[in-house]
Amino acid sequence: MTTIGDLVERASRRFATRTAVVDGARHLTFAEVGERSSRLANALIGLSPRTGSSVAVLMANRLEFVEVDFAIARAGKVKAPINPRLTDAERTFILANCDAEVVVTDGTEFERVQALRAELPQLRHVVNVSDHASYGDLLASARAQRPAVVVDADQPSMILHTSGTTGRPKGATTSQRARIASMTAMLLDEFAAKPSDGMIHVAPMTHGSGSKILAYFVRGARNVTLAKFDPGTFFDAVTSSGGTSTFVVPTMIRMLLDAQECTPERLAGIRNITYGGAPMPLALAEEAISIFGPVLTQVYGSCEAPHPVTVLSQEDHARGGHEHLSSSGYATTGVEIRLVDAAGADATTGEVGELWIRGANVMSGYWGDDEATSKVLCDGWYRSGDVARLTEEGLMSIVGREREMLISGGLNVYPAEVEAVLHRHHGVSEAAVFGIPDDLWGEVVAAAIVTRKGRTASEEDILRHCMDSLAGYKLPRRIIFVDSLPKGTTGKVSKKELAAMQTREHAT
Repeated sequence: MTTIGDLVERASRRFATRTAVVDGARHLTFAEVGERSSRLANALIGLSPRTGSSVAVLMANRLEFVEVDFAIARAGKVKAPINPRLTDAERTFILANCDAEVVVTDGTEFERVQALRAELPQLRHVVNVSDHASYGDLLASARAQRPAVVVDADQPSMILHTSGTTGRPKGATTSQRARIASMTAMLLDEFAAKPSDGMIHVAPMTHGSGSKILAYFVRGARNVTLAKFDPGTFFDAVTSSGGTSTFVVPTMIRMLLDAQECTPERLAGIRNITYGGAPMPLALAEEAISIFGPVLTQVYGSCEAPHPVTVLSQEDHARGGHEHLSSSGYATTGVEIRLVDAAGADATTGEVGELWIRGANVMSGYWGDDEATSKVLCDGWYRSGDVARLTEEGLMSIVGREREMLISGGLNVYPAEVEAVLHRHHGVSEAAVFGIPDDLWGEVVAAAIVTRKGRTASEEDILRHCMDSLAGYKLPRRIIFVDSLPKGTTGKVSKKELAAMQTREHAT
């Protein structure tokens, strides 16, 4: 079975002199990426000889991200990307959960990671790619030849942590075979990259945007890294860095449309804008098509079943209409989808059901959590927890989230995780978290709180408490204090009623 290392080796030789990575004034050719990733792979094996050990990646988008990504795969290690926006408590849990022996980070995060080592006895090394002398010595001291390790394409290759309904993060684990399957579907159904293309990474490369690295590399196209999203910098990357494609969330599309740099001249080089992570409001989709032209592509996926599970292609967007633009598209090559109703039978056309997914891209399970794995994997199918409907021709639309996950600015937020933090506040007796619509972020977090008898809690106190344990996008944007939480006959909190309550309160 072909491995990621095989694909990197082949592209490094075939496109040797072409530019592979652009990071401002810094550039690497394909041959240089091949050699540097090989050296780093050998260095990682020296730092952590155990076969299949985890290497965490915690850094902003930058040139080194590409060689680190490839090096981990070439060394037969398991990549565990960590969103830089997470708090120290969240980072510590993930590092402990995946048993990371090495963390590769940059100068902005190095001291924070070092401070966590006292709580992480298994963590042996922290590599700082911003320390050019030290990092350069690490590469120079390692062999340039391909690592002498046998990589099994079916062994774990990546762990993406995503909180579950219990609020406890779980590590969705995929193999190299699964990652290559996702890449193949991207190139067949999402966007057929050519050597003249360039992928502009504005969303975090630790997550969705990073999944595009290999697809562009194997096609001889360049990866253009931007440390943070800014419309002006994005358009500069289009006009001066060879960028033609990107991966964004709908919020970013709104910002691009509103930017003064959004002119016909700046748009001329864009061939594809893939979006995902949140529904696109119909009005925004229609406006984007009218301004950008026929370049939009939508993908659906998750940590457990990485995108693209379904794709709404550029041609589908061009068809327009509510049915298409409000949908998530069609199943991609090699992926099967089905909808299962409450009775366990396949839902009929037009009826809603839980989305089940089967394909080579689906995770092998949750890292070290067989119980959680058994709840979502059934005879090769992944039970997504999303509720959807299908048309006769196979067009899928997500209509709800069975597990109450909400998506704010393209990032997943699980109410139970936020509720667990709220319940740790001394003044909170009960708490329920739910999502409310927001024009900019799609959804934001709202919380209803019942205070403990004899104690007080203010909105400021609650937010200050949450900031110590939760990333910014998980913080409640609206807090309402209630005498009691509305509950059904079974004692379950009615979050639909809470959302209506919040709407009434906000309107007064």
